[in-house]
Amino acid sequence: MSKMLKVNDQVYHELDALKVGHQTFSDVIKELLAARLKTFEFINMLEGQLKYREWQQQELSKLHQDQRR
Repeated sequence: MSKMLKVNDQVYHELDALKVGHQTFSDVIKELLAARLKTFEFINMLEGQLKYREWQQQELSKLHQDQRR
């Protein structure tokens, strides 16, 4: 099923510039959405690693403090 979207001229030209070969605007938008999802997944992974590192540093600090007592 098709739906019509209205975009301004600048967006139209930017999407048109991204088209390769016989790609449709739907193909371009689908690729952009997939790239956006992968970017968010990557950011979430990095955020998780940073939180783990922070937790790890806190635990190591606790161990060092306990060893000094």
